[in-house]
Amino acid sequence: MKFLKMNKSSGFTLIEVLVAIFIVGLLSSILITSWRKNEKQYQLKIAVQKIVQDIRKAQNFALSGKQRYWPPTGRMIVPESYGIHFDKGNPRFYFIYGDYIGNDGYQPPEDLAETNTWIEEGIEIDSLGGNILDVFFSIPDGFTGFFPSAPGGVATIVIKRTGKTCPSRYCKNIIIKNTGEISIQ
Repeated sequence: MKFLKMNKSSGFTLIEVLVAIFIVGLLSSILITSWRKNEKQYQLKIAVQKIVQDIRKAQNFALSGKQRYWPPTGRMIVPESYGIHFDKGNPRFYFIYGDYIGNDGYQPPEDLAETNTWIEEGIEIDSLGGNILDVFFSIPDGFTGFFPSAPGGVATIVIKRTGKTCPSRYCKNIIIKNTGEISIQ
């Protein structure tokens, strides 16, 4: 009678299984940590894109000659310009306004807010080059102006994560030129 010789059986040892579990756990923790960090960067990027979108919205209102109801006259009129108002006193808030008397900047009560926008939680305005900044676009040509006037015809709005300092990777610059060009750095 012949005996069958058994070869070593193939399979995983307990050590190999434990090493595989350790590697999978290590990679998972690295990915989760990296994802949370990227999520915060993505939140900043989205907030900056929203602000730029609203600046362009004010520009489009001016180019289209959008009419609004103006209470002193009791009728629909086209304002002299449309603009967007930022104030460091309230670093998470800005609004689009119609300038009805042509005084190149937001001057209540003559100028009326068109839209009010709160910046996403955890994001705020860090710098405007002063305490306030109005970026306005004249009607009908859309020429760009700043109040107070920006040196060199360029205004910079610095947006950051709350509690962080600039310059750093937690900050983004919105550059607005008097030619109407708007960019993010």
